Amino acid sequence: MERDRIKKLGTIMFFSDLGNAILKNPPKLPKIGSNVVTERMEHIGKIVDIFGPVKSPYVSIKIKPQYKESIDVNTLLYVIDRKPSSVRQRKKSYSSKYNKTVKRRS
Repeated sequence: MERDRIKKLGTIMFFSDLGNAILKNPPKLPKIGSNVVTERMEHIGKIVDIFGPVKSPYVSIKIKPQYKESIDVNTLLYVIDRKPSSVRQRKKSYSSKYNKTVKRRS
């Protein structure tokens, strides 16, 4: 877990009609699909949507069914930001057919 970084996401403001936890204005905008944990490092769900105004966005988190009863409003949550294991540079290569000049028939 050395490549993982845990960042504070914020506290739950309310729950949506679908049962997703909604947070407002996180310190740093997370990526959709990132894992969300509690202070005790319990993996409670994933980020499913980021919506609202750009200056103060909302984050929607799909909570796992086993944690729906234990998570309340004002619960502090964290996001696990994973670094890629290796960053591979892609080299542009064109096949020889693109390097040839096109001859037109007259």
